[in-house]
Amino acid sequence: MNNKIFLDDLKQSGISHHNKFFKEFLRPSIDILKNIDKPTKVGESRFGGFPDLPIDEKWPKYKNRLYRFLCQINFSEIDITESNLPKNGLLSIFFHEHYLNFWEDGYIKAIFVPKLIGLKTIRKPKIRYKKEVAIEFLSTVDIPYSKYQVSNWPFDDDEEIAYSNIREKIHKSEDYLLGYPSHRTLAYDPTPNEKWISLLTIDSDDYLEWCWNDFDKLMIFIKKDDLKNLNFNNLKVVAG
Repeated sequence: MNNKIFLDDLKQSGISHHNKFFKEFLRPSIDILKNIDKPTKVGESRFGGFPDLPIDEKWPKYKNRLYRFLCQINFSEIDITESNLPKNGLLSIFFHEHYLNFWEDGYIKAIFVPKLIGLKTIRKPKIRYKKEVAIEFLSTVDIPYSKYQVSNWPFDDDEEIAYSNIREKIHKSEDYLLGYPSHRTLAYDPTPNEKWISLLTIDSDDYLEWCWNDFDKLMIFIKKDDLKNLNFNNLKVVAG
């Protein structure tokens, strides 16, 4: 789905008179679809399992404890032009589950490899979490998840129901890149400030043994300028 298709579909809703709001706050987004039956190959996108890293790259640690591998995203598999995501390269993301909390610097560790040359799957036999799921991408758009994410929320109580239905239809997954962060328990906008945007929203998952807080969502943010410069070294995280 693109902006034009979304705005055309909006005409059939009961809140199309808020067209100006939607035009102002529409953002590109990419749904992440899990394909548990598809085997993964080196360099392909996946949730869980083991990372594919350059041969000289070591599995990252914090205080001598290994990070846990979250996912890897091959940007060449994503078909979208309305974003600042790289066109190529592999982003591997790790998280810490021992010493650090979600909001602490260092909870998330990312390794970006611009060219997929000399990659090797780094397998650690003593690591407990080995389940993996192949993932695929579907381009869509996103609108603010809640009134806390905008300064001028124009919808009354009845219109909010229609609004929620619209947002639910444009996403095929609770896991997605870009867009607006979505959550279950927060009563505020988790985005750090206007210099930051949502990079990745990931739901809890029984199969992969992901449980963010009390089965909430993990939201990862990046500075807009850092994304343009392909700098993934300063990510912030919220769960809720």
